[in-house]
Amino acid sequence: MTEKQCVELRIGKFQEKLREKNIDIAVVTKPVNVYHFSLFNPVVQSMMSFMVIPREGEVQLLLHALRGPHAQAESPIQNICCYAKWSDTPSLANDPFDALKMVIDSYKLSNPAIGAELASLSFTDYNKMKARTGVDRLADISDLISAQKLIKDDLAIERLRMAANLANDGMDTMIESLRSGATEIEASNAAVLKVLDVWRKKYPQYELCGFGTNEEHVTMSLPIGCSSGARAAFGADAPHDYTPQRGELTLPIVITTIGGYSIENERSLYVGDLDDYKMSIFKTVIEARTKALEKIKPGTTFAEVFEAAEEVFNARGFGKFMPGRIGHGIGLSLHEWPSVAKGSDMKLESGMVFTIEPGLMSTSFGGVRPSDTVLVTENGYENLTYTENGILKI
Repeated sequence: MTEKQCVELRIGKFQEKLREKNIDIAVVTKPVNVYHFSLFNPVVQSMMSFMVIPREGEVQLLLHALRGPHAQAESPIQNICCYAKWSDTPSLANDPFDALKMVIDSYKLSNPAIGAELASLSFTDYNKMKARTGVDRLADISDLISAQKLIKDDLAIERLRMAANLANDGMDTMIESLRSGATEIEASNAAVLKVLDVWRKKYPQYELCGFGTNEEHVTMSLPIGCSSGARAAFGADAPHDYTPQRGELTLPIVITTIGGYSIENERSLYVGDLDDYKMSIFKTVIEARTKALEKIKPGTTFAEVFEAAEEVFNARGFGKFMPGRIGHGIGLSLHEWPSVAKGSDMKLESGMVFTIEPGLMSTSFGGVRPSDTVLVTENGYENLTYTENGILKI
């Protein structure tokens, strides 16, 4: 399937949902979701992007004029229009919401029902959109988009596999560096260089680019780090100029993004020898991980996956350290809906991708939390992050 065919299929399915909900026009503004429907990432998110999707007819991508030529070069969307002034790029209006009104008016609908992402749209922009479009209220389309992204299509899975290849090679390098006596910074740098080298050789046509906020831009998204000792309990921390010491636990993390899609690969290691208490924690986490993975197949609920790990933690006397969830959806966002959590009666389906990361963490002992990204298949699951795992020693 080509990128154009993939985007057309995503849009077509979403238009069906709009018709079911009696929404005439959807205005998508969250950067990851604009990308979902357009495969365009402007890199710098300080100027709003709008993906305008009618219930019938052609979609329109509305961008700042600076981003117009970039989108024309990269997006399969044909109808791209711009706002504001930049060079000789044609523009509908200087103000983005005036331009948005012109795009909506182009569909020639009388009193259209308009939907927007109320879960992410700021209160200020919500009011601007209402005022310019002349509607009394905006319907919330946030859950409709989240539901569509829940089951990954062929393009998403292909890119997740690419991201996993980068993350797996990066983690192998990180572990090798730690075992050679590297500091957290040195091991993290080695992993970054490995990821960049694999990207250069295998996937140079894709961007290693995530989605920032309106206060930043993300040209390369490589959140790779390591935290040792009590800091391992933080879950995520920037690496320090510190060499993990005998008897400590350390948590290397490699997260990679390519073509918009992200993978999470985390491992836990110990240095030298562990005391009986920490070793018991390590063994308990690995047992809980194994039990949770055994539950992954279509028809199982997320609650059942969580409870499989919870039963182990409680039986071994570590229930008080039990996290509120042991995994999360992942894809265009590092943390997507849903969570692998108690009480979630959502059933697993083939094509879902999420992390499995039951862990025990406390500043009193550090933390153990290996994290794998898994793809639900027709008969079970595929572990995309297949690097060395288990009770790992430096």
